[in-house]
Amino acid sequence: MTIWSLMDGGPQGGVLPDRPGVGSSGTQPPATAVSYSGNYIAGLVFQVTQGGMWFQGYRWWVANSNQDTAAQKFALWNLAAANGSGAASNIPTGTITSGALTAGQFNTVMLSSPIALTPNTPYLATTGGALTHGFPDTTNQFGSGNLYTSGITNGPLVAYSSSGGSSPISPGSFPQQPFTTAGSDPSVTFPNFNNANDLLWIDVIVSDQPPGGVLSYRAWPNLVTPFPSNLTSPTDTTGYTLAFEFSLTQACTLDRIWHYSPPTVTGLPSRCLIWDVATQLAVSGTDNSSPSWSGAAGSGWVSCDYTSSGVTLNALHAYKVSTFSGPGVTWFGANADIFGNGGPDSAGFTNGPLVIPNNASASIGQQSWRQVSFGYPNASSDPEADWIDVEVTPAATPPVTQIAYSMRMMP
Repeated sequence: MTIWSLMDGGPQGGVLPDRPGVGSSGTQPPATAVSYSGNYIAGLVFQVTQGGMWFQGYRWWVANSNQDTAAQKFALWNLAAANGSGAASNIPTGTITSGALTAGQFNTVMLSSPIALTPNTPYLATTGGALTHGFPDTTNQFGSGNLYTSGITNGPLVAYSSSGGSSPISPGSFPQQPFTTAGSDPSVTFPNFNNANDLLWIDVIVSDQPPGGVLSYRAWPNLVTPFPSNLTSPTDTTGYTLAFEFSLTQACTLDRIWHYSPPTVTGLPSRCLIWDVATQLAVSGTDNSSPSWSGAAGSGWVSCDYTSSGVTLNALHAYKVSTFSGPGVTWFGANADIFGNGGPDSAGFTNGPLVIPNNASASIGQQSWRQVSFGYPNASSDPEADWIDVEVTPAATPPVTQIAYSMRMMP
């Protein structure tokens, strides 16, 4: 297992400064906190650049003096709209309260169960409360000309710069290390203000180690709300067969087909299935013409359950997961340029056994469609994401057949 954090003081390589932290040749944490009393929440905006990554917990620097050491709450958000006034969606399983904190060190607060992260997607780690003393702060770190104007990198874990730096969240202007005094509960109120491109000393812990047991995998786990700031098509009443292409590195059982239902739509898909790209036919046992979705129209991610279907999808084989609705209702949302034109998944990605090709590597372009009628999706444009997903579990390895042999001596 490999573990990554952003404020461990380690080298970034090349001409970049060391990451901030104790003993760093870059920025070291403050010995004395800034004096303050009242509501305060601080945040760190980060992403992972590869699949198979798990959020394990938080790190929070407590200065030697002038800082609260009482138990403190931490929370994780999916930063869906990448701009200062945009929305964020809380991930409930990321909320935890620490024990008493220790001054003069980074305090580690680990979740009981890791959270799967969607690659190339901004997340916001937060902490805070009703402070009586103060908080750690180092100004002028993430803006233009500052030490971390390019953000901070540790392997697949990346912190964006602030909006004035060279690596901000695209396409918006959400600050790095945001704060707010509008509330004291970091699972209820998320920070979105910037002051002097500060470094506020909240950190995260991610690893490539999933929790124990047999796991299912999705392309977009814990992407609570897909980029609503530029989500299009919720008013489109055209009928479509929509599809998302993927393959597998090992055989997997099909668990669920997922579809994102934006808040303003009026209907749900009337059909869902898996297509075989080679034959352009439905995979046996997957074509459901009367799906029972797990939620109502407009309720976000909904799924159709296939866990009792017995469908196994083969390794090294191209598939398309697909949803369909006829004309007359609004039922889906889309984001252009997700899989190409410099979008967040322009290089494609993997997550466990799932391999997600980019636009150029997919059979006719990623996120294909067929207009009006139901049928194999045979067109593609704007390397968009229509927010269809598939959930699979690696198939059990067949038992090795044991053969008993006997031997006798020849006369």
